[in-house]
Amino acid sequence: MIDELDLSILANHITVLVGGNGCGKSTLLKSLARLLAPQAGRILLYNDDLNRQSSKDVARRMAILPQGPVAPEGLSVEQLVKQGRYPHQHWLQNWRPEDERLVEKALRDTNLLALADRPVESLSGGQRQRAWIAMALAQDTDILLLDEPTTYLDLTHQIEILDLLFELNQTQHTTIVMVLHDLNLACRYAQQMIAIKEGKVFCQGKPEDILNFEMVETVFGMQCHIGEDPLFGTPMCIPYGKGRHIRRETEDWRHDL
Repeated sequence: MIDELDLSILANHITVLVGGNGCGKSTLLKSLARLLAPQAGRILLYNDDLNRQSSKDVARRMAILPQGPVAPEGLSVEQLVKQGRYPHQHWLQNWRPEDERLVEKALRDTNLLALADRPVESLSGGQRQRAWIAMALAQDTDILLLDEPTTYLDLTHQIEILDLLFELNQTQHTTIVMVLHDLNLACRYAQQMIAIKEGKVFCQGKPEDILNFEMVETVFGMQCHIGEDPLFGTPMCIPYGKGRHIRRETEDWRHDL
């Protein structure tokens, strides 16, 4: 549950929601996507009440990739991606060359052209995630909401997806809001970070302005050292853990020998 929320998402920016499990990140994202209606207050999209706009109008402006989506059995990758064009269909003309171009571009951008005819359920976890992201890209909206888009992806593919989202933001000025668990990747890609704790916004701002020892300890209940990413110059969270003490004890034991 999200309580006493007062929040503005910066247009044309990448905003990353961070916080511990069950803190309300996904609930907030679903509320922004109109999958959950607020019990009080309003969510504004382009200065209009989000929940008073038609579903098709919202879908033309904003795409959502929820956590753990499931495709109908037997649906091919290309058929899934084509679903992203549904909000743009008109009863007089259901499919246009522009739709075909955007579907192909989404498949190409996510490296799925070679798998276009494969059933979605036959893909690996990482490939399946890329297929869902391709569907969201085919929707061709100004706003893209993603709930843990790097789930099931190895590190190489995590970077590929985040680089793709970064390129979308830089070249097409797409407003991106996503949930990420990896604080260091969040700091690399976010222009705005929002930390959620127990259903409330604990802090928000540029990663370099809000990521510090106190924030990580309060929001995540974890002690850490905050350094600097040697490649990007962004904040880098180095958590303390038992392994640190185990290694010291092992080194002391070896020294005694």
